[in-house]
Amino acid sequence: MESDSEQPVQTQTDKPGVYIHTFGCQMNEYDTQKLYKILENDYRPVSEADQAELVLINTCSVRDKAENKLYSMLGELRGLKRERPSMLIGVCGCVAQQEGEEILKYGRGVDLVFGTHNLSLAPSLVRLRKKGAPPQVAVDYREEWEDLPLGFADVDPSKNGQKQHVTAFVSISRGCNKSCAYCIVPTTRGPEVSRAVEEIEREVRIAVHRGSKEIMLLGQTVNSYGLDLSPRLSFVNLLERVANIPGVERIRFVSPHPQEVRQDFIDFVVSNKKICRHIHMPLQSGSDRVLKEMNRNYRRDKYLKIIESLKSRVPDMAITTDIIVGFPGETEEDFRMTLEVMDLVQFDNSYSYSFSPRPGTAAAAMPELLSQEEKIERLQILQRKQEQITAARLAAWVGKDVEVLVDNRNQNHEGCLQGRTSQNVMLNFDTPYQGLKIGDIVTARVVAPKRFTLMGELKSHSVV
Repeated sequence: MESDSEQPVQTQTDKPGVYIHTFGCQMNEYDTQKLYKILENDYRPVSEADQAELVLINTCSVRDKAENKLYSMLGELRGLKRERPSMLIGVCGCVAQQEGEEILKYGRGVDLVFGTHNLSLAPSLVRLRKKGAPPQVAVDYREEWEDLPLGFADVDPSKNGQKQHVTAFVSISRGCNKSCAYCIVPTTRGPEVSRAVEEIEREVRIAVHRGSKEIMLLGQTVNSYGLDLSPRLSFVNLLERVANIPGVERIRFVSPHPQEVRQDFIDFVVSNKKICRHIHMPLQSGSDRVLKEMNRNYRRDKYLKIIESLKSRVPDMAITTDIIVGFPGETEEDFRMTLEVMDLVQFDNSYSYSFSPRPGTAAAAMPELLSQEEKIERLQILQRKQEQITAARLAAWVGKDVEVLVDNRNQNHEGCLQGRTSQNVMLNFDTPYQGLKIGDIVTARVVAPKRFTLMGELKSHSVV
C-alpha cells in the first residue's frame, strides 16, 4: 500500500470540497478553522454543502435549539447524499463529544462522529470510511495542543482558499473547571487545560506576519488561564506578553468569569491601550438567590463593583453580557432584579436565552416553576429593554470620533468598506474612499446610528 508521501501532488482545484457548518460559540468557530487546516492536504474549503464531498457539522450542546438544528440539518443532508452517494457526512463538536455513537442511531447517513479533543483524527477517520470501514466514532481525550497546526486562522471557505484575516482567533485554554448548574461544557470539553504561553506567542506572531492586526484570545474562562501551569502564569501575564509582540494593535478576549476578576486584571485592562474598550462579562442573573442556585460563585454586588471599577476609569468602555431567563425557581422578584441590573449597568448588548435543561447537568434535575410560555414572555420583556438601551448607547456616539479597524466590505453599499470600533461596534462607510483598504486603522466621525451598527465618515486615514 502506498504511503501518503507517495501520493500524487494535488493542486487546490483538483481537490474535492469540504464544507463545515458551525453552530455555537467562538470556540466552535476556532475548531472549524482548525479542521479546515487539518484537512487541507486532501480537501479544499467550499462555501456550500452541495459543492462538497465531505460535509462536517460542528455542534454546540449549550442549548437544545442547536441540537435540534443538528438533526434537522442531517435530514436535509440525507436527501443530498441520495443524489451523491460518495459524499461523507460527519458530526463533530460538543454534541458529538456528549452523544458519541448515539448520533449514529438517530442520524442516519452519518459516516463520522468525533469529539472536541479528536480533531486531528479527522483525516484518518475519513480515509477509513472511504475504504469501506463502518461509520467511525472517536470521542476520547487523546489530543494534545502540539498536535494542532499553527497559522490556521486565515482559512476562508467563501474564497475556496485562504486570505489574510484582520482578526485572528487564538485559543489559550480548553475545557472548564467551573461547575455552573446549567452548563454541559465541562462534560463535553473536559477539565481546563492551559496552553503553553510559548505556543500562544508563536501563533500570534504567525497571525501578525500574515496580516492580522487584532488578536482575539479564546477560552471558556480566560482569566483563570495559567493556574494549572507549572510554574503558574496569570492571565494578566499572558496579556502583557501578547501586547508586547510587535504588530499587535488590538487585543480582545472572551470570556472572563466575574469570580476570577482581580485588581491587577482591571488595572491592566484600563491602562493598556492595546486592550479593546469592550469587555464581555457574563451576568446570567441579577438575583443572588438564583446565582447561588446556578453555582456561579459571585454575587450581584461583586459584579456591579467590577463594572464600576471599569467604567469609572474608562467611561466609554462597552460592556456586553449573557443572561439566562427562567432558571428553575426564578420568581418574579428574581426576574425584576435582573432587569434592575440591566438598568444600572446599561449593557451595550446582551445575549439572552430562556432556560432549557441540558441532560447531565445539575439544573436538569431542578423543579421548574415556569411554563415555556412564561419563560418566553420574560425573555421578550428583557430583550425589549435591551433593544431600548442599545439604541440609546448607539445614538450617543453620533458626532464623536472613533478608531475603526477596517475588516470587511459593506454588503449594502458597493465599493464601500466597514470595520469595528474598539467597543466592538460595527461601523459602515456608505462612501468609497480612495486608498482605504481592509486592515487599515482609521479615524471616523459617527454620523448616524442603525439598529445594531453605526454609520460613519472617514476623518483621517493613516495605515498602521
